[in-house]
Amino acid sequence: MLGAMLATVLVLDGVAAPIRVSLDFFANPNHIPLYVALDNGYFDEEGIEVDIFVPANPSDPVKLAAARAVEIALTPQINYLIARSEDLPLTAIGALIDHPLGGLLALKDNGIEALADLAGKRIGYALAPLETILWETVFECAGIDPSGLQLINVGFNTMTALVTGNVEAIGAFRNYEALQLEELGYQPAFFPQEDYCVPTTYEILLVSHPEFVSEREPEAAAFLRALVRAIDWTIAHPADALVLFFDRFPDLDDDLNRRSFESTLALYAVGARHADDAVWEGMQTYLFETGLMIQQFPIDELYTDELLPSEGEE
Repeated sequence: MLGAMLATVLVLDGVAAPIRVSLDFFANPNHIPLYVALDNGYFDEEGIEVDIFVPANPSDPVKLAAARAVEIALTPQINYLIARSEDLPLTAIGALIDHPLGGLLALKDNGIEALADLAGKRIGYALAPLETILWETVFECAGIDPSGLQLINVGFNTMTALVTGNVEAIGAFRNYEALQLEELGYQPAFFPQEDYCVPTTYEILLVSHPEFVSEREPEAAAFLRALVRAIDWTIAHPADALVLFFDRFPDLDDDLNRRSFESTLALYAVGARHADDAVWEGMQTYLFETGLMIQQFPIDELYTDELLPSEGEE
């Protein structure tokens, strides 16, 4: 499939081919600045054409970027680092969300008030081996023996597994599933992973093949300028940004997505910045020590911030 999607960058009549961007998941409020840049004409003003699409699987974006089937892929920093460890040719060029979103989600309705209340309980997850290691770290950090846990792969039906009582907790996002439980009439108990010895992370990075960066550097920089401008505008005009998003995706116009956007607004990466070496070092070391990465890299080989506009240009 990836081979069939490979395309050589063509320039016809002086106009560069579109910049293809893969989301990390289905379109949701995390992505609003991208659509603001489209609908407000920021990409047009930079002289670039941008095509955004949804991947078939959340694990696909890094593979698509490495195969040059897309120019830019959105992906969690954790996924990116694991992909680099597997020798996929990639580099991080910016960030969309620079705060962690993940953690464990349970129901207060089931008597879960503290993490200790989950000792010996059933924990549902979708991604192995990543989530099993994350949740073992969380419980060990809280002084709870993870060997007593029942880690159950429930696929991507995590919310169903939780509300039907098949498991007592699931891996989830604070800006979506925790709110979704409230919309369903439940009281959520959310335990942020970074509070329990999982290093802080860039939740959504922008990654590319190094050859895209070198061969189409002006366009890559133009893309980031437009995105930075869109992030700033989204933060300054949240109501208008939400209207643009719902106009494009009317099926998402509901209270859950409004609340999700409100909780995400403070988490967008101002300036698309992603160059905190402590964040890179902390997460890479953690993934290597837990066996999720099989090799480590000098930090300056993992990202470039040379394409980002300076603070005076934002």
